[in-house]
Amino acid sequence: MKKAALLILVTLPALLLSCIENKPLEEPVGSPEPVVEKQAPKTIISVSIPDFTFSLSDLTINKHLDSMDLRAFTHFGEFYTEDFTIYRLDRIDFLAEAYFIDDINLFFIDSVLVKIQAFLREDRSNEFMRSYGKASISINDYHNKKLLEQEDLLVKVDGRTRINQKLDNFTLRWDREELDISYHVNKKNDSTQVENKTRLKSLGEDNYRYKLNFQAKDFDNQLAWIKWEGYKQARGLEYSEDIN
Repeated sequence: MKKAALLILVTLPALLLSCIENKPLEEPVGSPEPVVEKQAPKTIISVSIPDFTFSLSDLTINKHLDSMDLRAFTHFGEFYTEDFTIYRLDRIDFLAEAYFIDDINLFFIDSVLVKIQAFLREDRSNEFMRSYGKASISINDYHNKKLLEQEDLLVKVDGRTRINQKLDNFTLRWDREELDISYHVNKKNDSTQVENKTRLKSLGEDNYRYKLNFQAKDFDNQLAWIKWEGYKQARGLEYSEDIN
């Protein structure tokens, strides 16, 4: 009897150990969280820095096309006749004043620069008055003319004379010996952006809010002559005159 009891005491722990070893492991509840590898912060940033820059003041009226560096511009086309050529700014990153100028057009007649047209992102009326001196002003619509019956054209702000900010459609002009300068403001326009398809619809770019022009003294006469020549060519009048 004692031998049987001793056999049971020796055999029972072995059986229990065997059951524990053969018991399958339970799967953990839920999906394990994905291990996210931390990326090291970037310490090197690649930036393309232009090797050429120019300023608006580098463009000079009455300068010949062949003597100008136009690498920042692209040939936009000829209009009316082949003698009237327009170049448009293509690399805004080359322009030193790109922080406030949005676009530039260059007008050439007989390969001579006769007009510079710059389109701005913001109003610079007061800055131009300080730079170019006393200007004449034209009010461009009835609303602003009526406004001036109640308001002053020039007001004092922080001790400086400025154009009344309530005016939203006017033109400043500076008459120089060698060129004419004009600055057109029309804050009523919806945007300073112009679609390419309407870019030269009127050669005036009326969709822009802020437009700065430099042009030769006789630009209007030259343009009128170009348009007349284009009209004659389109209708074959020039050919018939040569025959006679």
